[in-house]
Amino acid sequence: MIVATVLAPLFILQAAGEALLAVKNDNPETWTVEYPRLIQPYVADYRRCLTVANRRIAGTADFEAQHAADVARCAEVKAKAIAASNTDLAGAKTTLTPEQVDTLFDNIGKIHIARGRDLDQQFLARMAGAANASDTYEAERPKGLVIELRDASVVKARTDASAAAAEASKDTP
Repeated sequence: MIVATVLAPLFILQAAGEALLAVKNDNPETWTVEYPRLIQPYVADYRRCLTVANRRIAGTADFEAQHAADVARCAEVKAKAIAASNTDLAGAKTTLTPEQVDTLFDNIGKIHIARGRDLDQQFLARMAGAANASDTYEAERPKGLVIELRDASVVKARTDASAAAAEASKDTP
């Protein structure tokens, strides 16, 4: 009985379309998008269109360009989502205007491009770190012939075996 009393307002809010959802970027200080739950299916369709794509990993930092191409590729889905959102919100209790809906979907596209930019920055940071480690190794590695202990024992064993074989071949007429 108590559980039903507690959960009833939550179900009513969901049905009324007044509950807000937040989609956050990995860096929460940068992007936050809020919208009524009523238009969640349209936002999900647009985000799905943006994220479901083949990514080319060619050893260059071009994820931002690939993500920007996704925004252009999904322009039709975005237009349909905006139109459907405005239609659904026309009779709803929410105060989201058509201009705010346009801004919402524009911001979702900007977030998508920002994620690509973040991937590029991570890639460049890792490449710089690898180059720095390689340069450090090249600067600090020993110059000239260096025989490790394990290599010296292998060389000695081979030398001893070939010396014994040479002695044995001298003794046989």
